[in-house]
Amino acid sequence: MADFRRCMIVLAALALMLGTAVTASAQQGQPFTCTSTATPLQMRAEGITEKAGDFVLSCTGGTPIDPGGAVPFVNIQIFLNTPTVTSRILTTATSATEALLLVDEPTETEQVICAVGANCNAAGDPNRVVGQGAAATSPYKGGTYNSFQGQLAGPNSIVFSGIPIAPPGTLGGTRIIRITNVRADASALGVPPSGSPYGVTESLATSNGSTLPITSNTATQVVGLVQRGLIVTVSAATTWQQCFSVDHQVSGSVTLAKGFGAAFKPRNIGTPPTLDPAAADPQDVPGAIYNTEDFYFNPSASGLPGAGRSDFGTRFKILFSNINNGVTITVPTSLGYDPATGLTVEGGATPVTADSLYVRLITSEAGAYVAASSGDIVADSSGNGMAVYEVLQANTSDLSEKLTIPFHITYTSNPGSNIPALGTSNVDASFAPVSTVHTAAPNTVPIPRFIASPASAGHFTVNKCATHLLFPFVTSQAGFDTGLAISNTSMDPYTTSTQAGLCTLHWYQGDNNPPDSTMPSANIPCPVPTGGDAASINPGTTCATTALNAVGAFQGYVIADCQFQYAHGFSFVTKVGATDIAMGYLALVIPDPPRSPNPVSCPAGTVSGPAGCGGGSGEQLAQ
Repeated sequence: MADFRRCMIVLAALALMLGTAVTASAQQGQPFTCTSTATPLQMRAEGITEKAGDFVLSCTGGTPIDPGGAVPFVNIQIFLNTPTVTSRILTTATSATEALLLVDEPTETEQVICAVGANCNAAGDPNRVVGQGAAATSPYKGGTYNSFQGQLAGPNSIVFSGIPIAPPGTLGGTRIIRITNVRADASALGVPPSGSPYGVTESLATSNGSTLPITSNTATQVVGLVQRGLIVTVSAATTWQQCFSVDHQVSGSVTLAKGFGAAFKPRNIGTPPTLDPAAADPQDVPGAIYNTEDFYFNPSASGLPGAGRSDFGTRFKILFSNINNGVTITVPTSLGYDPATGLTVEGGATPVTADSLYVRLITSEAGAYVAASSGDIVADSSGNGMAVYEVLQANTSDLSEKLTIPFHITYTSNPGSNIPALGTSNVDASFAPVSTVHTAAPNTVPIPRFIASPASAGHFTVNKCATHLLFPFVTSQAGFDTGLAISNTSMDPYTTSTQAGLCTLHWYQGDNNPPDSTMPSANIPCPVPTGGDAASINPGTTCATTALNAVGAFQGYVIADCQFQYAHGFSFVTKVGATDIAMGYLALVIPDPPRSPNPVSCPAGTVSGPAGCGGGSGEQLAQ
C-alpha cells in the first residue's frame, strides 16, 4: 500500500512536470510579433494642423514577464512625410506635445499619464508597469501607466520615451499600442489633382527591435488623404453708378462648398446639440473617429490637460479688399443649409434640420468665439474688411452641403465729394484663421489654422456717372465748320452735388473715322476757375471747339461721353467766317448707360420686354 502511494506521488509529480513543460513550450512556440495598421483620415489641402489617423500596433505572443518583474522598455519614434508635425506643444521647455501613445485602449477613468521627463519605470513607482505572469488581464490597467506623452524630436518627428513592453503571451490576447493626436501640415503637399488625393504617411522606429518586433506588414502606414477642402465660387461682379444712392442692394455673393464630406466641422461633439462653441464633451474612446476639430480629448482629471483640444470649429473668412470709401457692405449674421432644397437660409436662430450645416458670424478671425451683433463690415484704413463665420453644426456625411453668402451694399451718393469712391472692390474666401506658422507651436497659435487662399475676384465696381451727348450732324467740309460747346451744369441753385470730368468726342463718318478727341486737351483748352481741375470740364463752365480745329475735314455725327452728370451740348454750323449761312441745335442726351434695351421705368405690375412696357424703345433721346 505504501508502495502504491509512493507511485501515485511520483506520477503526480511527473504529470506536473509534463504540464509545465507543455506550457513553456506553448509560450515559446508563439514569438512576440506586432502588426501595424492605420485608418487614414481625410485632410484638407489648405490645412496646417490636420488630424492624422491613429497608427496602431497589434502585438501577440511572446513570454509574459514574471509577476512583479521589471518590464523592458523602448523608445518609439514616429516620422511624417510632411515637412513638419503640427501637434500642439503643451510644455515649451521640454517640447512636450499633445500626442499620446496609449496601451491597451484605456477608458477615460483608466487613463494614467506618463508625462515627458518623468521616469515612469523607476523602481518603487506605484504606477509603473510590472510583470504579472501568464494572465488574461492587462498589466496596463488598474492604476498603471498606459498613456505616454510624446515629445517633439524634430520638425516632422515625435518620440515616446521609456515605453514598457510587456508581451501578452497566449493568455493575454492582443496588446494594442495606439499613437494618436498627431497633426500634420497637409498644405505642404499642395492641392492634388481632382480624384487623386495625396497620402500622408507615418513611419515608426523603435530603439530595440527585439523588445518591440514589427514582423508583419511594415512600420509605415498612410494616415491621411489630402484633398481640397473648400471650393469657392464668386458671383459675377456688379456695376453701380456714383450718382445714384443705393440702399441695401445685393451686390454679389460667394458660395462655400465642401471638397469632401467632413471638410466642415464643429469644434466638439457637444457643440451641435446646443450650438455651444465652448462645449468640451469627452472625445476619449480610443479608435473612435470624431468628425470635429477636437482630437482625442479627455477633459477629466485623469487626462492630459490640453491634449487634443482645438480652439474653435471650422471657420471661413470672407475678405473684402479695396472697399470703396462711403460704401457699407452687409452680410447675414447666420446661415443654414436646407437639405430639402439645397438652398441657403439666412438669419435663422437654429439650423434647418437637426444635423444640417449651420454657421454664425463672429467678431474675429482667430480670437475666442463672440457672435457678431451686426452684419455690417467695417473697413480698415486700407479699405479692407472681413466677415468670419464659424461652423456650429455640420452633417459630415453629406458632401452636398454648401452655403451661398449674399452681400448687400449701401451708400449715399455725393459725387462732388467723390462718395462713393470710384473703383473696384474685390472679394475672396478661405478657411480661417490664415497663418504662416507651419511648425508645432504652443497654445498661443490657434488650431485649426490654414494657408492663404488664391487671388481675389471682382465684387463690384462704382463708375462715374456720365452724360452721353449726340451731335447728329457735324461738318467741316465745303467751306463749312461746326462749333461744339459742352456745358457742365452741375452747378445750380438746387443743391446738386457738383461734378467734374472730361468729355471724349467720338467722330463717325463711315470710313476713315478720325481718332477720338478729349475735352480738355492741348488743342482744346477749357476754362479753369480758381481751385478748379485743369484736366476736367469744371462745374459752371463751358468748353468749346470746332470740328476743323479738332479733326480737320469731317462730315458725320459725334457722340460725346462726359464723365459727369448734367452735361448739355450746343452745336453751331456755319460757313467759315460766319458770313451768311448758319444754324444751331441742342445736342441730344442719350440715357446712361447708353443704348439700354429698356431704359423706360415701368409701373409696378406691368410686363417689361418686347410685348410690354418699354418694349423696343431702344434709346430715349432728349435735350
